[in-house]
Amino acid sequence: MKYRNFGKWRLVLGLVCLVTGAPAQTFWTETFDDSFQATSHWAHGGVNAGPSQWVWTSNPADGYQEPGVAPFGAPTAAKGYFLFNSDANGPTPHDVWLTNINRPADCQGRVGVRLRFYTQYIYFSPAGTRAQVGVSTNGNTFEYQTLFEGHPANLPFEGWIELDLPEANDQPQVWLRFRWIGNYEYHWKIDDLALFTVLAQNPDSCQTAVNISNLFGQTPGIAQTSPIFDNTNASVSATDPEISCWTETPPNEPDFLDNTLWFTFTGDGHRYDIQTVPCNAQKYVGIAQDLPGDTQMALFEGENCSNLTLVACNDDRSPVGDPDWRAGFVAHTEPGQRYYLMVDGYRGPNGPAQGEFCVQVTRLREVPCAKGAAGNVFIGRDGLVCFQSFLRDYLRLDTASFSLPTEGEVYGLAWCLSAQPIPDTVWPGNIPGVVSTVFSPTLTVPGLRNNGSFLPFGIYYLTPVVLGGGVPISPGPAFVFNVRPDSSGCFYVGASRRIVLLPPLEPLGATLQVTNETVPPGQNGAIQVVATGGSGQYLNSSALYEYYWSHGPKTPIITQLSQGTYTVSIADRSACLPGIVRTATVQRTVSAEEPTGSFPVEVFPSPAYSDISIQAVLPAVSEMWIELLSPLGQVLQSRRAYAAPQLHERVDVSLLPSGLYVLRLRAGHVQAVRRIHVERP
Repeated sequence: MKYRNFGKWRLVLGLVCLVTGAPAQTFWTETFDDSFQATSHWAHGGVNAGPSQWVWTSNPADGYQEPGVAPFGAPTAAKGYFLFNSDANGPTPHDVWLTNINRPADCQGRVGVRLRFYTQYIYFSPAGTRAQVGVSTNGNTFEYQTLFEGHPANLPFEGWIELDLPEANDQPQVWLRFRWIGNYEYHWKIDDLALFTVLAQNPDSCQTAVNISNLFGQTPGIAQTSPIFDNTNASVSATDPEISCWTETPPNEPDFLDNTLWFTFTGDGHRYDIQTVPCNAQKYVGIAQDLPGDTQMALFEGENCSNLTLVACNDDRSPVGDPDWRAGFVAHTEPGQRYYLMVDGYRGPNGPAQGEFCVQVTRLREVPCAKGAAGNVFIGRDGLVCFQSFLRDYLRLDTASFSLPTEGEVYGLAWCLSAQPIPDTVWPGNIPGVVSTVFSPTLTVPGLRNNGSFLPFGIYYLTPVVLGGGVPISPGPAFVFNVRPDSSGCFYVGASRRIVLLPPLEPLGATLQVTNETVPPGQNGAIQVVATGGSGQYLNSSALYEYYWSHGPKTPIITQLSQGTYTVSIADRSACLPGIVRTATVQRTVSAEEPTGSFPVEVFPSPAYSDISIQAVLPAVSEMWIELLSPLGQVLQSRRAYAAPQLHERVDVSLLPSGLYVLRLRAGHVQAVRRIHVERP
């Protein structure tokens, strides 16, 4: 028998929570309000000699109850929570888990991840008892933190628990586990989980710069992201240096400083791509001022804030605001050198850009020119880019086939757009009319929204260009036409891929031309679809229409039809427009043109492309007329053949559009009728 005597210890502890002094941003919650989802996402496991399991319940009074111990007081306990009631187990050892099996949290881009949850915990036997929270980034291997260390036996605990989860930082999938190891205890209740990050305070002077050295020295190519910073309440420090390298004011005039935030780090001799990013910010900087992401930054070197030297400056990472107006540059750091980074919000018509952002740092791979390569690019939908869509959504890169050198003043990857394919031996900057993105030291795809503002609608060729050892021709962004490879540099021109920047398209339309079934012989009806609108009309190409008949064929012309109703769905290859559905009915008619006294005729090939051959055996030596008719009965060609017992003739159909036609042969009072199919290659 357990000895239950809480005496003066019969109380509930209050709130247990680390006070951070900074606002928190919650990005994942679990309240167990839905019993089906809760039991689908969370599972009991472990080793247990007794009958009890982690179970879902919505009764706050479930589990062990002692007079004076209140029911579970979690904010949503009455809607559901999880409970392990080991009081029902008897004196049996257990190591039981409540594991999130089907709903991992996405912590990518988040640093300083913390877990908060509400709990009630009562245990009896101190020997070997442990309550733990486990974290896994693969769903199998868990790292554990022990809770309630030093908490006395028989003393109920109720309140909030908050703890750091460093294993979860910047992880795309994170699983949680609650683990109770012990023997014959009372119960543990869990509810109202939340994962969150603490928003950093404003380091709005150089003297209070936040040290972000932990973002440097990491694996090349893997982006490292800071916690979220907010410049809304940032001010300008009297010690902020004067800046004139942005574009807020005319050249050589000081730029505006409105809400500067400062960061510091120590160099290690490697190259880094540094930029501001939206991460998981709920109020991304500049959105409220119609300046999405519009930061500007300057990098200084120096041992203290009173002696700084400008080494890099950037206003807009992309000169066309793709994907936004964030700042960013590449910096080659010196080992042991102290650096200071100042980030400010651009002052636009609606005021300076304010809001949240993160600093992202990516160590660049060190690749010599000799190992550079412009790889393979795959373009979907035949390169037909819909109006108002982004080019990047159509591209897929074979990333393993690209290698970006890191030599010289300018290097990396740019994307060219040209009227003709670019030869792989020609520097694109030497070709008149070629436009490009700026060179990026990382493998990126061009955004380019197709709205007619950047490039007119029409046909272009997209070409990746890899550069090492580039030299700027004049100040400004590094486009292919503003950079040249130096004598020791290199460039690689990839394969040019055709794209079409489509304007707003005319809606799809279609007419159906029906040839009825004629008996005898029957099963000789046909339907031809003439589609209009869409990319096919814009490019004058019928090949851009797609056809899906209800009985299986995928061609614009179907033949050998019997009497009946047929349905076709018509789509545009570009997928920019909704498809349409059309229906046609083939009637049955009795032939009055092919009497029983007709004569044998062979017509080939079918379908015909240039001409057809006619072979016939005539009932008598007589004069022959050869006529070619449209499906509507108009005579398109007519000529007379000389009298002979047999006929061997050729008819030219090379100028006829694709479709069905009628060939009629008349010899005296008898005639023969055949249908022919003409198809343009």
